[in-house]
Amino acid sequence: MDHNDKPEVREFLIPKKKFRVIFFIGKGGVGKTTSSAATALALAKMGYKTLIISIDPAHNLGDVFMKELSDKPREIDENLYASELDMKKLITSYLKRLEESMKHMYRYLTVINLEKYFEVLSFSPGIEEYATLEAIREILNSGKDWDVIVFDTPPTGLTLRVLALPRISLIWADKLIDLRRKILERRRAISNIKGKQEFKIEGKTFVLPTEEENDEVMKELKAYRKEVESVNTTITDPDVTSVVGVMNPEMLSLYETERAYESLRKFKIPFNLIIMNKVMKLQPEVPELKIKADSQRKVLEEVDEKFKNVEVVKIPFLPREPRGFSGLEVIGKYVVEMTRI
Repeated sequence: MDHNDKPEVREFLIPKKKFRVIFFIGKGGVGKTTSSAATALALAKMGYKTLIISIDPAHNLGDVFMKELSDKPREIDENLYASELDMKKLITSYLKRLEESMKHMYRYLTVINLEKYFEVLSFSPGIEEYATLEAIREILNSGKDWDVIVFDTPPTGLTLRVLALPRISLIWADKLIDLRRKILERRRAISNIKGKQEFKIEGKTFVLPTEEENDEVMKELKAYRKEVESVNTTITDPDVTSVVGVMNPEMLSLYETERAYESLRKFKIPFNLIIMNKVMKLQPEVPELKIKADSQRKVLEEVDEKFKNVEVVKIPFLPREPRGFSGLEVIGKYVVEMTRI
């Protein structure tokens, strides 16, 4: 399809080089799912092959589209594919991969029962974030299959931890690689004096490697670093990734959006747009709702002051909750197109 005849759109929402990634973030209940679904639908209508994925454990993406979804992308409209990731399955898959990696790194662990260890690990703090990051990495690796990938995310706290993980993991990986090099250096020094270091477990002989190219642990650390660096490069590239903050004209929502903006800026992740949902426009003014309307105006003024370099799209308070394609199309035009409806 020829994309040249499309209406003028916000350029940070459309692909420039390989593909476009859009994260919708915000506190629970502000309309992230509706906003992300509407945007994905609008981009698909413009001819971009779009994948929208819910990584929120409390899924309602299928409810918004009024379609049955699973963890496998399903075509729900022309150019539009959707899925809801299963968090329990994500954690199980992540731990399985971790277990296989450990057994590969330390081959003598095959004689040790690790099942109980990984059963406990599945309940450990941070496991959900790492499993989510692993899922995002795999999705980004499939980027060549899509023009746009839209993420409907969990509430802000978990999402920020996930988006911060690549940069933090790079720091840890570098420190662990440096530590492993020192271990190998000491092994070489010992082997020069005492010869190869060997040990036996249940009749099997293992030789401790002394060189990086023979050390499975070092290979795994370098491979992991490369994977994490790829994710970090993608989510910090303004030509590839955009973050859209979704909020309501309320002070608590404003505070959370402000914290998210500052956090993402520290990690150099582009924050391009704020979608302000449920903006009341009363003509004439209703006395019973005047306090609410005044409160909203104050928040809107603060948003204009605090986010000078971020576009703000105001979605009016709608009489009905938008569900299904017809309701979402209206919101999608507000978000994607530069012209006001």
